[in-house]
Amino acid sequence: MKKVFFFSAIVLVFSTFAMGQNQNNTIQSGSENAATIQQLGKNNTTNQVQSGDKNTASVSQLNAQENLANINQSGDRNAASIAQTNGAAKNQVAVTQTGDLNEATLVQNQAAANTVHVLQTGDRNTAKLKEQGAGVRFNQTNIEQRGDRNLGTVSQSGNVNHNLINVSQLGDENTAKVGQSGAIQQNTINIGQTGDLNAAYVNQNVQAEKNAINLTQSGDHNTTRIDQEKTRETTTNVNQSGDWNQTKVAQSNVAYTETNVAQSGDKNSASVQQTDLTHSSAGIFQEGDANTATIKQINSTQATAVIVQPGDKNKATAVQEGAKQASTVIKQTGDLNTAQTWQTGFNNQSNILQSGNKNTATVKQTGM
Repeated sequence: MKKVFFFSAIVLVFSTFAMGQNQNNTIQSGSENAATIQQLGKNNTTNQVQSGDKNTASVSQLNAQENLANINQSGDRNAASIAQTNGAAKNQVAVTQTGDLNEATLVQNQAAANTVHVLQTGDRNTAKLKEQGAGVRFNQTNIEQRGDRNLGTVSQSGNVNHNLINVSQLGDENTAKVGQSGAIQQNTINIGQTGDLNAAYVNQNVQAEKNAINLTQSGDHNTTRIDQEKTRETTTNVNQSGDWNQTKVAQSNVAYTETNVAQSGDKNSASVQQTDLTHSSAGIFQEGDANTATIKQINSTQATAVIVQPGDKNKATAVQEGAKQASTVIKQTGDLNTAQTWQTGFNNQSNILQSGNKNTATVKQTGM
């Protein structure tokens, strides 16, 4: 299932590094602004422009070299803090605050050659980033907050390099949190929240390489949690355009696998658990309301499981354990139906269609 993710471009122009020692450029044309700069290192550059009123800006470049920090505050009562310390080198950070009462806190400790853009045009938003350790290198993070009262956080520690993270919050009161810890390399994470009061949590731990995660929440009051551990070249797409939906995807020791969840109805629950899995796919599509869908794929290869629920208040569970070349399709167009499939062994296929109401179907296939 092809997904196209749109992320608004943040256009920022970086100044040229000063040669030799440190350089600071501070311009204050507004009223009652405060700017604090600490530079103890070599070839660091700080540019601060405060044209709004009652803003606070702080930059600390301590035991650091060849870092660039840009802060531009044209709104009022904003707070921006950038810390590049303890061997941080060749990082580029830019914070632009045109809204009011926003907060941006960015910490790069020992990290090197990372790029961070934060744009806050809405009001009362909070953006936080922490890059901890000498192994955090060559990452790019973009946080865009055009709505109000949103929270966006990114945390990276360990051997984390060459990752791309985009967080776009155009709605109000949304939460997006991304955590990467361990040997995390060449992953792409896109989170887009245009609805209100949504929550998105993405965690990559231990080992994750060349994975793609696309998470879009255009409805309201939705929650998605994606956890990856020891994953390689997987694609996970979650689209929540309805309201009050919940999605959970948990992947451990998974490779070359695609997972898709789409919830256009309301109050649905989708769960995908994948463990010791290769060359497989899972899909949950909930157009109706108050449905529950669960897919478990364990110790399997070339397994496919699809659950489609256009009806209401249906329950479907598909389990593939120790399966190879297995296929399961469950479609519930009626209401209050229950379907369960369990497959192990080779070359099993199961198709269930429930167009009536209050039906029950149970399938068990062991194969060879």
